[in-house]
Amino acid sequence: MSDIRFDDKVVIVTGAGGGIGRAHALLFAKHGAKVVVNDLGGSTNGEGANSEAALKVVEEIKAAGGTAIANPDNVINGDRIVEVVCDMSPAFLAAIGETFEQANVTVDWFHVVQLFTRAVDNVRKAEAKHNTMPKALRWAVLKAGDRTLTDDQRHALAELETGGFATAAAYRAKEMLRWIRHATTPQAARWRITRFINHIGLGLDPTALLDPVRKALRTFSANLDRILQRWTSSHSNARLEGLNGIFQAARSRARGYRDTATFVTIIYLLAAPLPDIFKST
Repeated sequence: MSDIRFDDKVVIVTGAGGGIGRAHALLFAKHGAKVVVNDLGGSTNGEGANSEAALKVVEEIKAAGGTAIANPDNVINGDRIVEVVCDMSPAFLAAIGETFEQANVTVDWFHVVQLFTRAVDNVRKAEAKHNTMPKALRWAVLKAGDRTLTDDQRHALAELETGGFATAAAYRAKEMLRWIRHATTPQAARWRITRFINHIGLGLDPTALLDPVRKALRTFSANLDRILQRWTSSHSNARLEGLNGIFQAARSRARGYRDTATFVTIIYLLAAPLPDIFKST
């Protein structure tokens, strides 16, 4: 993770007065972010409030040369939240509507790509039960962009396109998202999204194998206005989601961890470019 920087970015970390929240805050600060350390400082049962824990983390960050401020606000005060960036989970969106009635809701593009990437993988898995799929295909259809593909993966994609596979149709649908993402205005984005929905919706083969793509398309359509907010919002949680993936991987291996320092160490071992470090020594 040494090549990821957050210079000139402001990161708000809730529950950052201790535990995993503190680890997040320290890590973001180490990589250049200006950190808002949000913590009520209450007891474990949610009672009381004390800013001491948040202030202590702020002092740690400043002592290491970073920039941070403490914030004791409670997200229950929904009228102070102006925008929420999230995924397309119905339960999550419903909770946002109830708690943050005044906030704009933006579905991050990261989650749009993730939605269709999962659909492609589900089609591939279903089709593999009945057909012999090209070798090296799994990572070929999941990777982002041709520049990251190996030669074997490029050959797998070429075979996929010429073999009449349902996975090829799913993959082409996902790849059209690149065209949408490069729209320069909300109006252009709406036009491209409309074309995308019509093209994919009418063009898909009726086979049940492509049902995951149809389901993804319905979710995409239902969240159209929230997705379009991406073209007027300056906020994104893509990097945070990427980091969260690392944190969750560390957490899944957390049996026997006794303290936060060990947890942070495991995160570093998972994310650090260790092969490059070894080469430089």
